[in-house]
Amino acid sequence: MTPLRVLVVAPTSPLAATLVEWLTEAGHEVILVTSFLAGKARLELAPSVLIAEVRLGDYNGLHLALRAKAAGIPAIVVGDTDPVLEREAERLGVAYLTHQLSRSALLRALEQVEPSASTEAASPSASAGLSFVSWDELPGVRQRDESASHRTRRTILSPRM
Repeated sequence: MTPLRVLVVAPTSPLAATLVEWLTEAGHEVILVTSFLAGKARLELAPSVLIAEVRLGDYNGLHLALRAKAAGIPAIVVGDTDPVLEREAERLGVAYLTHQLSRSALLRALEQVEPSASTEAASPSASAGLSFVSWDELPGVRQRDESASHRTRRTILSPRM
């Protein structure tokens, strides 16, 4: 397998350490961040693959995986056994691994999603023509209760302008 540049977004320290260890031992370059916002920013560096934990605060790893897919970056999401999330990941074309993963399962999944220039050029992303905007990022949109300590975030898909 060709060495990859892997963006790992994992706020859980033990999982992050394990992923970094397994990936670096396999010869890959790892960029580790611990939040959705940091992961979103690092996607601009065009890593070869994204590996994100499902639980990322206000957002989840599937939100980040969707952004990665829109940029032509394959993604793997790691989370608890959850049939709903697993189906959603499958629907989005994202690999889903449970927290009970092994080194061999991770590396096998990485081989299956490894980017291929010929594949990417031949099959446009299912998300082509969409941009991703959080509710809070829309111009002129304000929360009704600005003093609320907890805001609900929504992701809106809109046609690219």
